[in-house]
Amino acid sequence: MTITDIIEQRARNLPPEYQQMVLDFIDSLFIDNQRIESEKPCLNWAGALSNVKEDVFSLQKKALLWRDTDEISD
Repeated sequence: MTITDIIEQRARNLPPEYQQMVLDFIDSLFIDNQRIESEKPCLNWAGALSNVKEDVFSLQKKALLWRDTDEISD
């Protein structure tokens, strides 16, 4: 007997108002699961700068310059 069968059998033995409560609870679990899935961080950017051969400090300096001007230069 699978877990789905056990849940179904136990839900059938409940009065209708409790069956509705079980259904509402399952729906809330489904919504929580979707929220957790959507909150997982996306790390597809990781390693995107692996080909850059500059050190951190020169990149920080460039970032400050880029932030303060409209020009981007190498």
